[in-house]
Amino acid sequence: MHPHVQQLAVMHPLHEHRALVKRGAVTMTVDPLEFHWNGARVALSPIEGAMLAALLRRSRLRWGDVDAVLTGNGCCTYSRDVLIHRIRRKFAEVGAADPIETVRGWGLRFRNQADAAGSSAFWIGAAQI
Repeated sequence: MHPHVQQLAVMHPLHEHRALVKRGAVTMTVDPLEFHWNGARVALSPIEGAMLAALLRRSRLRWGDVDAVLTGNGCCTYSRDVLIHRIRRKFAEVGAADPIETVRGWGLRFRNQADAAGSSAFWIGAAQI
């Protein structure tokens, strides 16, 4: 079992399965939606989580896709820049590099950073927690 999955299992001793998406140092579990960077929890609001989840799953989003995520979650598209800034700040608070790259005139790209073991792999699975 990957070390970060083991750490999540310790944090949630109920021994249930949760869907998991991992891209390098960033791990996302769903139900409830949570994000971790190298095992450290990054507390995002529901709308920040929805935006990062879409980006993490696809690795890049056009501005129209970002706006669709926002409006689909009852958020105004004018708050897009503020939400991106907040996500960046919350990752910086746990020592992470900026996970979001802005591609001028196009949208967003996920900036993959290797985890503590040096892996930048992308995988989807289930964590037993």
